[in-house]
Amino acid sequence: DVSRRTPDLRLVVVGAPKKNGGIVKLIRQLGIGDRIRFTGRISDTAFVREYARAGMAVVPSVYEGFGLPAGEAMACAVPVISTTGGALPEVVGDAGTLVPPADPRALGRAIQEMIDNPAHARNLGQKGFQRVQEHFTWRSAASKTVEVYREVIDGHR
Repeated sequence: DVSRRTPDLRLVVVGAPKKNGGIVKLIRQLGIGDRIRFTGRISDTAFVREYARAGMAVVPSVYEGFGLPAGEAMACAVPVISTTGGALPEVVGDAGTLVPPADPRALGRAIQEMIDNPAHARNLGQKGFQRVQEHFTWRSAASKTVEVYREVIDGHR
């Protein structure tokens, strides 16, 4: 149980749970309401502020089409723990921790590992930032597009 070993651990969830839904009931049942904050809908500026405060970003998706939450966290140099669902491994690469989807034990171990090893977490945050700069900027996209056009033109000649 991560929360017993790290009494100052807090979870910030960008968004809101369903009113009186299963998540709210579980939080109440576990008595952890004082450790969790739901932001509701927030502006882009507030989103960046939340990333700036974060010790890590956890993206436990079972399937993710592109992995924008992971990419956003990496762009803010926040270490990422993600699943191998969908395109997340392509976004995260070796710049984060990947666990199998729908495996809460593996996710818990990865979170505890990140908490126990702050130097490793900082290193992953920096690797993530570098990965975004190398692969996921408009400049990078334009450069790759030019490469494809050159290949097509050279192949046509």
